[in-house]
Amino acid sequence: MRRVKVKTPGTCGEFIQGWFDDNPCLVSCPIDRYSSITIEEGPGNLNRLKPKTVKLIEEVFRLYAIPNEEKEKLHITMDTEIPLEKGMASSTADIAGMAAGLSEYFGLGLTPKEIGALCAVIEPSDNLMFSELNLFNHLNGAVLKNFDGCVEADLIIVDFHGGIDTMSFNETQDDYSDKDLETFSEIVNLFEKGVRTKSLKDIGAACTKSAFLNQKRLKKQYLEEITTLSKRFGGLGTVIGHSGTVIGVMYKKENFQEAEFIKALKTHIPETAYAELYFNHLIPGGITVSQEEI
Repeated sequence: MRRVKVKTPGTCGEFIQGWFDDNPCLVSCPIDRYSSITIEEGPGNLNRLKPKTVKLIEEVFRLYAIPNEEKEKLHITMDTEIPLEKGMASSTADIAGMAAGLSEYFGLGLTPKEIGALCAVIEPSDNLMFSELNLFNHLNGAVLKNFDGCVEADLIIVDFHGGIDTMSFNETQDDYSDKDLETFSEIVNLFEKGVRTKSLKDIGAACTKSAFLNQKRLKKQYLEEITTLSKRFGGLGTVIGHSGTVIGVMYKKENFQEAEFIKALKTHIPETAYAELYFNHLIPGGITVSQEEI
């Protein structure tokens, strides 16, 4: 018998998100907070899984003509460190991880691009399945632009109260003026330049501009205060869940006054406004899969 283990990162929302060349798109912001899945032979337990996960499994079985009786032999265990309904890709991590796990278990050889397209069939999805960054149409799974690299830095995430159902979040262009579309094109170019030249300053500036552009779609009450504090204490910029509730501050430890920032944050923002502070790292994306005989 075989056992497949899968580890998929969550995100602190998106580095950038908007409309580009008539496409809704985003660049996910992967962090070291994970969804874990184990797939092995045993008593079937699909009825205990989340509906979106079951829908993904059904889609894989249909597309790749896997006999339905195999479902009765799948015993799946899932666990996650990713908070739900915060814009931190908890759902995408689950379904992308499941797609990668089933690919390994049944020898399907799915690529990150194929996994991304599969996930987009189920719901608007993040592109955390790719090891390098790209501009991703989260509605149909198309890759619009590849970026040569990834971003690695430190991150403080403020988890504000409340939650957003991304399935019902407005995914139309109606909220974007021609000026907004021009601004987002500039944001994409600045982000691309930052990744290419490994300039965290340019990357942080692009993220912050995208966060403020998103304010008319889903306003975050304390974005201005957090951005001001980030600049004051040496942060690189703010990263948000564009369709969620989290705000992150990107920084490098050697240049950031972390203790002073936390103290000022607690002075300027009521502790009743947020649930928790997370201390994480920005990492390359990609799904880790391993198989063992048992």
